[in-house]
Amino acid sequence: MSEKPNFLDYVNVYEFECELPGSKQKVKFKPVTTGQIKKLLTYENETNYVIQEQALDDLISSSVLSEGFSSDELYIYDRMYLLMELRKKTKGEILEFKIDCPKCKSQSINRVNLDELEMKQLEDVNDQLVDFGDVKVYLRHMKRKHQKRDITPNLFPKKLTSTQQGYIFQVLFHACAINKIETPKGIDENIDMKNRIFFIENIPMQQMEMIKNTVESMEFGWKLENKIQCPHCGHEESEEIPIQQNFFG
Repeated sequence: MSEKPNFLDYVNVYEFECELPGSKQKVKFKPVTTGQIKKLLTYENETNYVIQEQALDDLISSSVLSEGFSSDELYIYDRMYLLMELRKKTKGEILEFKIDCPKCKSQSINRVNLDELEMKQLEDVNDQLVDFGDVKVYLRHMKRKHQKRDITPNLFPKKLTSTQQGYIFQVLFHACAINKIETPKGIDENIDMKNRIFFIENIPMQQMEMIKNTVESMEFGWKLENKIQCPHCGHEESEEIPIQQNFFG
C-alpha cells in the first residue's frame, strides 16, 4: 500500500543564503511566512522604537536556519542587510512606501528597487577615533547586543512627538556608539549609558557633528538613503528607506 501524500511536506521548504557584508558570516534563511506577518502586525500601532526593534529581532530569529545564529551578535548594519534580504525573498525587490513632501505638504508613493541600492563593505572593524584634543572618543561598530543593553524602552517616554522621538533616538544612538573616552588622566572604559548620554548632550555642537560624521563614515551594507522627487511640485531630496514592521506588509 502506497504512503498517503502529505502536502505539508512541501510547505515553506525554500531556503536561501547570503553573506553578511560586515562579519562575512554566511546565513541560511527562509522567507517570512503569513503566520510571522500576522504576529508582526500585532505591533502595527506600537510607537516605541525599542519594542519595534524587538519585534524585528523575533522575525529574524524565526527566519534564520543557521545553527548557532544569534541576532545579538549581528553588527547593526549586518542586521539591516539581513532584513533587506529577507524582504526581497519574501515580497520581492520592489518596495513602495509613503512620503510626505516638506514643500507642498502632499503625500505620494515612492517606489524603489532594493537590488539597485548602493553597497558598501566593512573595511575596518577597529574603533574609530574622534580627537577633541584633551578628550579623545573611541567609537565602536555597534552590534545588536549593544543597542539592546543601552537603548531601553524607558528612555522613550509616552506621548512624544515624532520630532522628539527622533531627537532622543539620535542622542541614544550616538551615545551607544561610544566605546571608551581618553583624557590626560587616563582611559575611561565600561562607561554606563547615563554618563554617555550626559557626554553627548553636553558637548558643543561642533564636536557633536564630528561624532555624527564619524559614525556615518562607519556605515556599511546597503545604502538606505534614497533620492525622491515629489510628483506634485517636483521638490527633490534624499530620504532614508524605512525599515520597520510594515517593511514586510
